[in-house]
Amino acid sequence: MRPSRVRTLMLLALSALAAGCQDYNFNPVGHCLIQPGQQRITLSNLSTADVLFVVDDSGSMGGEQQKLADNFAAFISNLNQTNVDRRAAGLEPIDFHLAVTTTSIFISNPTSATCRNDCPGVTGTNVCCENTGSTPVRPLKQAKSCNAASDCASGYCGTDCVGLLGEKVCCDPATKLVGTTDQANVACSAPGAACGSLQKHYRVDSSCAAGLATNGQLYPHGAFVGASNNPRVLHFDKEVYPELDATTGQPKRDPALPACSDGSKTCNRQGYTAAQLEGWFKANVVAGTCGSGEEQGLQAGRLAVQKALAGQQLDLRPDGSALPADWPHANSKLVLVFLGDEDDCSSPEDAVGGIILSGSPGADTCVADASMDDGVGKHFAVTQVVDYFAGLNRPLGAAFIVSANSETCQDQSCVAGVCCDFQCTGTTAVCTSDVCGGQAAGNRFLGAANNLRQKGADVVVGSMCNPNFGTILTRIADIVKPPSGLVLPSDPAGTEITILRIADATGKTRKTCKGPAPSTLSAADAAAQGWDWWFTATRDQLADPNPSTVSRFVYINHATQNCEANPGETYSADYLGRLPAGGCQSRAACYRDLGGVRPTVVTATNPELWTCYAGETPAGFVQPTPDAPGTCLCGDLGTGSY
Repeated sequence: MRPSRVRTLMLLALSALAAGCQDYNFNPVGHCLIQPGQQRITLSNLSTADVLFVVDDSGSMGGEQQKLADNFAAFISNLNQTNVDRRAAGLEPIDFHLAVTTTSIFISNPTSATCRNDCPGVTGTNVCCENTGSTPVRPLKQAKSCNAASDCASGYCGTDCVGLLGEKVCCDPATKLVGTTDQANVACSAPGAACGSLQKHYRVDSSCAAGLATNGQLYPHGAFVGASNNPRVLHFDKEVYPELDATTGQPKRDPALPACSDGSKTCNRQGYTAAQLEGWFKANVVAGTCGSGEEQGLQAGRLAVQKALAGQQLDLRPDGSALPADWPHANSKLVLVFLGDEDDCSSPEDAVGGIILSGSPGADTCVADASMDDGVGKHFAVTQVVDYFAGLNRPLGAAFIVSANSETCQDQSCVAGVCCDFQCTGTTAVCTSDVCGGQAAGNRFLGAANNLRQKGADVVVGSMCNPNFGTILTRIADIVKPPSGLVLPSDPAGTEITILRIADATGKTRKTCKGPAPSTLSAADAAAQGWDWWFTATRDQLADPNPSTVSRFVYINHATQNCEANPGETYSADYLGRLPAGGCQSRAACYRDLGGVRPTVVTATNPELWTCYAGETPAGFVQPTPDAPGTCLCGDLGTGSY
């Protein structure tokens, strides 16, 4: 075969694959193999991204929450411009759906109690027992949980007991106070272990800003939150970015949809305007500072998604009515945004098994436990939480605005540390205050960022103390957009035999994208020359988007607007995979790894022939190397092949 014929046959194989064939190994002659490969991402018809903001609402977060609200315009401006550009290019706009929860799940306060089986009144049973020195005194008590009035000595089981709003417990039916007969012992299973006193409700007083909190109300535990009757999910859907009528120039709107609240035709499907949505978000993220000092951002994010997938999240309407939250959407990208000035302290909600919080920020029991290896100690392992999100089988993005060593660090340059927010404190003489600055290094958050990055998620990291939150939010908006790339299941055999295309909802190819860009270019040069896609050296394409030699990582250059899928369409990367998996450096390696008998005399009809193919230039065949191996192809490609 001549080299040009080889390329033609390869592209014919790719065409067959693009037409709908499944991944398979094709064995046409003897030991000669062709291995088509494919990776596909289908965009949701209903949503580009479902975004969850997990906001720290502990005592030191007042200034940081306000920075998020004040700079939200940068986030919206970025996405607004993207949709304006898409409409101008004849593409459908992307849409995104925002929800907020807080880091408050519980706080376990220190007590004198330990787990014992010799506690007065309950000898022989493991319970948390209050002590005087080493002497057991009495069982540690808590309000008794209940399902019905018959479970309670007082005869009342409700969610309106004083100080315990939202939690179903026993209390006096008249005063709603929890009496001694409606208390229960705290069970335990680890004799000798310290016991904490679990507090799961807001305590609002003059020492904190209430924000979204109500005194005695149950912490969110991952539930969506918002101010007053604000919607809990804010839908920036396609109706916010309407198509214009070609004759009148006016926005088109389905007459079956509710009228816009301002009388215009530019609002979402619920009738809310973009200005309303922005205002509600700014109010919803100012969560207050009365929340738990045992901030559990990762677990709160996990609980929020679990509740949403189980249909347990509620949305509100301005009239006060409630309905199931329309979040997340099928096939949409999930984007998690964590905002906190201390490290994550996620652990089991258990008086003994969970972390008992004591000590000052930066030197407390959360920090001590986090210094252990992941999975050792009482914390939920970071990898366990990350695996949950990665196991949802949907495109994933995450952002972490946490306490890092530098006020202006980005992504992998951020190292956990206590940062200074001089803008928030108002003077360079004061690094942090009760409501400003990094209070403790964000080690677990940055560990989660690295783990998610390794799982293929788009990840943005910034410092809580950055004086320009707008820059961070603009970068977060970039990961809300359609996927920045694809990760191929195996290595392509070469750049010449890989295509990236867009298929419509019927599976028909609508667009074949221009690429890959040559590895000799920078990302800026590749974009300037109009290349739609290229290979990158790593999957972290936010940090290193420069073109590379052939790899498993395909970067989509959205700047050209030439390689843009509409909702419901599919990005498909089709290629011929490298054989064997590690490639080859010579014909001999092909015979060794894939079989066949190397002939002493080469004939064109010999079915056992191999060539180790690493590409061609006008000067001839490219020699395979350890850093750029070839793939084994059938037949002898002629003089100069390897």
